[in-house]
Amino acid sequence: MSFVSLLGQQEAVKILKDEIRKDRISHAYLFSGQNGIGKFKLAFEFSKAVFCKELELDSCGSCINCRKMAHQNHPDFKRIAILEDKNAISIDQIRELKKEIAYKPYESDHKIYIIENAEEMTKEAANSLLKTLEDPPFFATIILLAEDTGKMLPTIISRCQQIKLKNVEKEKIKSLLLDKGLEAEKAEILSLTADGSPGRALKAAERESYFENRKIIYDFLSDIDSKNTIDIFKITDKLLELLKSDFPCFDLLSDWYRDIMMIKQDCLGAVKNKDYLEHLKHNKALMSLDSIIEKLDSIDRTERYIKENVRANLSLEVLFFKLRQPDQE
Repeated sequence: MSFVSLLGQQEAVKILKDEIRKDRISHAYLFSGQNGIGKFKLAFEFSKAVFCKELELDSCGSCINCRKMAHQNHPDFKRIAILEDKNAISIDQIRELKKEIAYKPYESDHKIYIIENAEEMTKEAANSLLKTLEDPPFFATIILLAEDTGKMLPTIISRCQQIKLKNVEKEKIKSLLLDKGLEAEKAEILSLTADGSPGRALKAAERESYFENRKIIYDFLSDIDSKNTIDIFKITDKLLELLKSDFPCFDLLSDWYRDIMMIKQDCLGAVKNKDYLEHLKHNKALMSLDSIIEKLDSIDRTERYIKENVRANLSLEVLFFKLRQPDQE
């Protein structure tokens, strides 16, 4: 694999190739963009290109450095991510980085550190990293990956060269899914609902029961005004089960009501779930614009509550009772 394997990020690749060509590799980069858009892949392929012994502006895939990178055991490369039992990058992880980064490279001219979810550093970790960014070793490069740069310290952002990744075109995502063997109708749906994120589309395509569970959720929403309390308890139990496997329940819920909003504003071309168009049109007739916005807010708020460890079953039950509330114009 090489830069060529990146989907829809030619501008970012050109910038990084120019950096290598001119031998002006920055001490710090900030790659930003939504999850699944290819931030880590870009950082990894850039690292491979820097380390490659055979090619000047890309990775050959066969030299000793490329082989070590393929197994992620190159001594001058390190990936830092949120630990499995934590919800943020800790001060201890950054302290370890600072200790390691002081030593010269073992096998290359550079050392490269990739920090995933950089916006999720603790305050102490961010302040500690800032000191390293202010006075980095000449041979070291730190690449920060972030979805929401608004949560980062402005002083950290200002010390990085920023590269914002673009959303990938729907047709490119659809072609990718078709190449993976997904049937055309499903590839069309996922390319529309991916919001420009190839990773999001691929993850959904790889879920064995994605479309079956999507149908359960959307069939429920299609006829939510007729659902009783027992029905709400049942769908809550189903979502609790799905959330344990990181199923994108809240993305599906939000997409449903955003689609209704698009129809209400005569933007049929922006509808994602076109296979449910008639159901969406029926729901649109039952809701005011203000009501749709309130429902979207409730979905966002519930997702946040659950991430903050508020009781998931109670939060979901309250959400569905709110979504069921009638709103005749």
